[in-house]
Amino acid sequence: MEKIIINLIKSLDRIMDTWEYLTLRRTLVSVWSVLIITQLIITTIYWMLGREISNTWLGILGLEAGVIGTMISWYFSERKKNNGNNN
Repeated sequence: MEKIIINLIKSLDRIMDTWEYLTLRRTLVSVWSVLIITQLIITTIYWMLGREISNTWLGILGLEAGVIGTMISWYFSERKKNNGNNN
């Protein structure tokens, strides 16, 4: 059982090392930005057509705006640690 747990921890460590690459973080930030911009466009179109927008949908958009801010700050903090080197 201990060997299985040790192997699991080692594999999780390798996965987390992959997440540290700037290119992967840049891709995540780009994809999330496209997603939130698309949702904002859809919301604006519904609003212009005079339809009601649910509070849940607006709450999700607010949460996503917070997430994109966190992702961008994380990207630049790691980039600063790496002295601007793109791995």
